[in-house]
Amino acid sequence: MNQSDNIIATAGAGLALAGLAYFSFRQPKETGREPWDDAKDAHEYDYIVLGGGTSGCVLASRLAEDPNISVLIIEAGEDMDDATIVKMPMGVVGLYESRHNWHLNTTPQVHANGRVIRQIRGRMLGGSSSINSTQYTRGPRSDFKQWATTFGNPGWSYEEVLPYFKKSECFHDPRLGPSHKKGPKTPRVYQPEYDTFEEELHGTDGPWPVSFHHQYDSTKGFIKANLDEGVPRLLDPSASPTVGVFRMQTNLQINGVRSSTSRAFLGPKSVPGGVDRGRIRIILKANVERILIEDRNDVKKAIGAEFRDGRGVLQRVHVKREVLLCAGVFHSPILLLASGIGYKIHDSIPLVHPLKGVGENLVDPFTCAVVYKAPLHVKTARMALTLKNIIPEAYKYFRYGTGALSSLLIESACFLRLQDISPEFVAREKANSTWQERASGPDAPHIEIMFVPHFNKYPLPDNGNFYSFLVVVLNPASKGKVTTRVTEVPAKGKGEKHLQLEPMIDPNYLADDFDIRVMGEALKFARKIGRRMQQDPEMGGVEYYPGEEAVPDNDDAALEAFIRKETFSSYHASGTCPMGPADNSEAVVDARLRVHGIDALRVVDTSIFPRVLAGHNAAATKPLNTIPPHISSTEIPLIISLFAPMAMAATQSATVIGEAALDINYDNPATPLDTLAPPADVDTSSEIAASPSSDIANNGGVEVGHNGSSFIAWSSPGYKGHK
Repeated sequence: MNQSDNIIATAGAGLALAGLAYFSFRQPKETGREPWDDAKDAHEYDYIVLGGGTSGCVLASRLAEDPNISVLIIEAGEDMDDATIVKMPMGVVGLYESRHNWHLNTTPQVHANGRVIRQIRGRMLGGSSSINSTQYTRGPRSDFKQWATTFGNPGWSYEEVLPYFKKSECFHDPRLGPSHKKGPKTPRVYQPEYDTFEEELHGTDGPWPVSFHHQYDSTKGFIKANLDEGVPRLLDPSASPTVGVFRMQTNLQINGVRSSTSRAFLGPKSVPGGVDRGRIRIILKANVERILIEDRNDVKKAIGAEFRDGRGVLQRVHVKREVLLCAGVFHSPILLLASGIGYKIHDSIPLVHPLKGVGENLVDPFTCAVVYKAPLHVKTARMALTLKNIIPEAYKYFRYGTGALSSLLIESACFLRLQDISPEFVAREKANSTWQERASGPDAPHIEIMFVPHFNKYPLPDNGNFYSFLVVVLNPASKGKVTTRVTEVPAKGKGEKHLQLEPMIDPNYLADDFDIRVMGEALKFARKIGRRMQQDPEMGGVEYYPGEEAVPDNDDAALEAFIRKETFSSYHASGTCPMGPADNSEAVVDARLRVHGIDALRVVDTSIFPRVLAGHNAAATKPLNTIPPHISSTEIPLIISLFAPMAMAATQSATVIGEAALDINYDNPATPLDTLAPPADVDTSSEIAASPSSDIANNGGVEVGHNGSSFIAWSSPGYKGHK
């Protein structure tokens, strides 16, 4: 059997096992997720959450802790929590070409050889936390200090958001054995030299698991090579200074199952009431078209939303308290534009409120890969998942939640500062007056190198054993933006226009030459680590791509050409609805995530980051979802609690932001949430919501931004149908 046949046989065996596991692992679906029923469903809720992704799920769960609160989640995707392809970490690669990915692409990148670069984003309940690499890091402390001080967002220092990180987290201490009530019920080996952490930084009673999981022996070789090269050991990626080599923490349950925010925060045990709860209504396969805005005496206020249900029928729902926009870094600004907030995009969409910063300030850390060909004795993903090994590995996973199938490959990384890895580069840049200090402080890294025990480039060669480095510039100088292309297309119905909105994502990669020079230095240092691994008798190997002869370290032109040819996204974009004070013309929301100029509307996702975090975004979203929307000026607006999945290689941050933004009192959640009630002079009677066609003007206000002859649909041209 040749290598191609081996791969096909392996895939077939894996799919067969996954199919069997799907049925054996299925759990009862929860109530509250049935298709929209216009006759039975309420048309008014206390809160409407637009987007059931990484932050939206956490935010809804926290709000629903008050038994008197009703929450509606409107989500474009499906509920995939019980699907093995989502639960099993290695299954995620099968989702990238499915309908469960938004299939977004950038515009042709002028400074990256005109290439169109894909942006993977989860289109399912849990959002990108259901499709990411599950890595958990929070970002350097000085990043949060910079948000609070430099960008004018009080309450966002690391010391202030740390309690929200810990409240959302259930850290599994690797030292605990099967006999402990919080220990694993499966055979695991504690590795004290690798499974390091700082206990005081972690919480143990929250719903979101953080744990150490599978580690390839080749990952140990990467850690050893870093230490031999003088890189310090970082005991915990959430510690300070955030510099050194570390073992990756993951958002996996102790049984090896991915813990998306939907599984962690919307599961039957996450909200009082369990599966019988009626306070959270989740509408799936529904596309939000716009946020409804009322203008009363020159005061603009969000009063609800319009969406197309799974049948394509236009529905309207109203809100008693607040609309919470959680559509993500690319879709949140477009939904604001579709609602007339930002700037005018089409004659059928009147401008309701101008905000210069909507869609601007897009920053996406970018990546290049270096690939090594290893001897066959080196344990990598390819060796673990051969036809010979797939059955034993499947048994280990489905029986114990361990083994190669419980890994998402990025098991170790190092955070590095340019001053440490290339002081001569820093001196030269300063001498030339071209130096840009992109790190927020001396505890913050400029570079991340992640180790992948696999071939991280396509197509995969038929033969050979490989490992790769993913080299990331964490805070690039190049900035881009998100806009939208609006196209009128024929639609069913008399006189009805169909407005198709297509996200136009332009990260503007490599527009600033400084980014190219920084990546060049990072690649040179990555090669130093690679040479250390080559000299290790337990590792060995040779650089396979790009190859040191093809792209020598001393050839700046060749390095630049390689970078322009190979740069791709780290999938950690942020900043398109940045927070800041009202006198900052670029700010879209304030420090409590309230949209400037629009009452009862907040944005709660990674789009609000005023500057990208040097880490992985998923963890950072957790504080966003813990702060009550209307807090007094004396209360601390920690809006980051939903942003807790901040792990860099493919994660998104949302839990901390939500918790901080809402400042929920866990002991008495009803108390702070009561402060969210609308002013007494605002009529929130069910009369408004009794019928989707109610006339807002009858209640003293005028609905703005609506043209009854048009509706909006989302376009994802990169997706050609379910595969």
